[in-house]
Amino acid sequence: MTDREIFRHWCAQRNDIPIFQTADWLDAVADEDHWDVAVIGQLNDVQAFMPYFHKRKMGFDIITMPPLTPYLGPWIHFPAGQKQASRISFEKKMMDGLIAKLPATDRFIQYFHPAITNWLPFCWQGFRQTTRYTYILPDLSDLDAVYEGIQGNIRREIKKAEAQLEVMRVDDVGPLFDLLKQDYSLKKEKLPISRKYLTGIFNAAQAAQRCAAFVAINKDMGVVASILIVWDGQSAYYLAGAVEAKSKTTGVMSLLLWEAIRHSATVTRAFNFEGSISEPIERFFRAFGGTQTPYFEIGRTNSKLMKLL
Repeated sequence: MTDREIFRHWCAQRNDIPIFQTADWLDAVADEDHWDVAVIGQLNDVQAFMPYFHKRKMGFDIITMPPLTPYLGPWIHFPAGQKQASRISFEKKMMDGLIAKLPATDRFIQYFHPAITNWLPFCWQGFRQTTRYTYILPDLSDLDAVYEGIQGNIRREIKKAEAQLEVMRVDDVGPLFDLLKQDYSLKKEKLPISRKYLTGIFNAAQAAQRCAAFVAINKDMGVVASILIVWDGQSAYYLAGAVEAKSKTTGVMSLLLWEAIRHSATVTRAFNFEGSISEPIERFFRAFGGTQTPYFEIGRTNSKLMKLL
């Protein structure tokens, strides 16, 4: 069997694999010609795997991140009862094996899931690392405590928006796409995804009962904001959101995020805001009281020409 066939079978047996590293997600964000996976192990005994997305850009072969996919990287099935030193040794062995199975490309860049806290095996193989940050609410079991952890100004925004707007769960990401398109147009930037792409992701995740889309509606029944979350057995993730320009000061995004958190508490354990290197967005996410959590951006440029460029 091929690594991809073993990977598909393994994903179907497990419920502890982050959603972005599953075969179903990769099928939704890329066709089979643009994603593959390195696997160590056999059909019913996978020790590690590492999915990757590859494409050609300006004549170069690149392993990179698919749109709307915040994390990839290695997944390792650690044997039970390992001592710490043995666990790290096993992790190194698995990572070395996965690196050896990656195809030769001109450029490699991936964002690892926050669960990966050791990148040294990649360092020793010539990869470089940049630390990124997200904010995570690690325990949604007590929503009252979660709400109390939110900064006062955000709680006031939530109450203000609740008095003016209605939040509904919807089975369509069309409103979200329209708002995203408006937002990018105002910024004079090109929206990096199509309506078909966003709808395909939503339909696939919805079929697996792993996503929810919400809209906020004003008194005139107009959609003023929308948000999309996905989840797995460990966490929910903020995937995309947008608000119309004239409603940005209404507190609507605070309300939608709080609604997303409340819903997430019914389906999983934690909530991941995905982080941002934009200072205003980072400040907004931070205000919800999550734990600042680092994750790794891992890269390596093999092409001498690309290094010069």
